Amino acid sequence: MTYIDYAIVIDNMGYLLGGLYFTVIVAASSIILGAVIGLVACICKMSNRKILSWPANVHIELWRNVPPLMQIIWVFYVMPIIFGIRLDAFTACVLALGLNSSAYQAEIFRAGIQSVEKGVKEAAISSGLSPFQAMRYVVLPIGMRRMVPPFLNEFVTKIKGSALVSVVGLADLLYRAQVVTTTSFRPIELLTTAAVIYLVLCTGLSCSIRIVEKRYAI
Repeated sequence: MTYIDYAIVIDNMGYLLGGLYFTVIVAASSIILGAVIGLVACICKMSNRKILSWPANVHIELWRNVPPLMQIIWVFYVMPIIFGIRLDAFTACVLALGLNSSAYQAEIFRAGIQSVEKGVKEAAISSGLSPFQAMRYVVLPIGMRRMVPPFLNEFVTKIKGSALVSVVGLADLLYRAQVVTTTSFRPIELLTTAAVIYLVLCTGLSCSIRIVEKRYAI
């Protein structure tokens, strides 16, 4: 019978929670970067000019259809060889996950904007606003209310996806659990604890998403 001893977890809880800090920071940073790039990609994709829409479509399909693990490895190991730009593990992970998130957020932006009735934008323009002003002051504020739940869901996805950053040596929660495992030979206790921490964090965020969805539905 396997002997279970969670004393090793208690002794290293501070170290593990320090990794959780990196997990949240990487996820939050990638979401912010993804929102900026995703908004630009969305605007370009919705453009009638192929010189703008075609690159945006390529960007979205590329970063949606390549595994995030491969993207992290490529940015960290391959990009320095091709472009001569060497990034530290944190920056490389944020960049890779941010670009990955931008592809999904571009579609979230597009769906939110297109969900606003066409007559709303036409009414704003007829009242004297330019198309840009109508988009900025009328369409986007309405659409953003509908985008909040998908954005939060994307954040949960990036929290879970951030576990991949351990492959390039970034000391996140999973990486630190593995480090302590190699010295204590207690994989059951440590990896189970890491899984529970992920579960509690993501479940809490998922509950928040449901509350936000109900609120904005009203």
